[in-house]
Amino acid sequence: MPRRGVFKARIAEYTARLASGIEDRESFDSNVLSRSVVEAIKRVSARVAEEREGRLYCTLCGRGPFTRRGLYLHLVRVHYSTLIDLVMSEAERIYSTSKRLGA
Repeated sequence: MPRRGVFKARIAEYTARLASGIEDRESFDSNVLSRSVVEAIKRVSARVAEEREGRLYCTLCGRGPFTRRGLYLHLVRVHYSTLIDLVMSEAERIYSTSKRLGA
């Protein structure tokens, strides 16, 4: 698998893990990914899932209810490319904003 594919797979996996609650969003960090990508993963993961009456639902397609593992598998299997696209566009937005502000 090309290196680029490995990073995309990790981005989708991290986003799905955070969105489903398998991994804690506040303590998430990656030594391999840039700060803007890590922040983008956190932001996107907060938007792609919602909890209603104690049950998890996918906000991308409205399906659910899911268990944590079920939502993780759904996001990775059904919305893999969407997760990557959302994270990459959010990372670009974060990066361009920080460059404008001189950070």
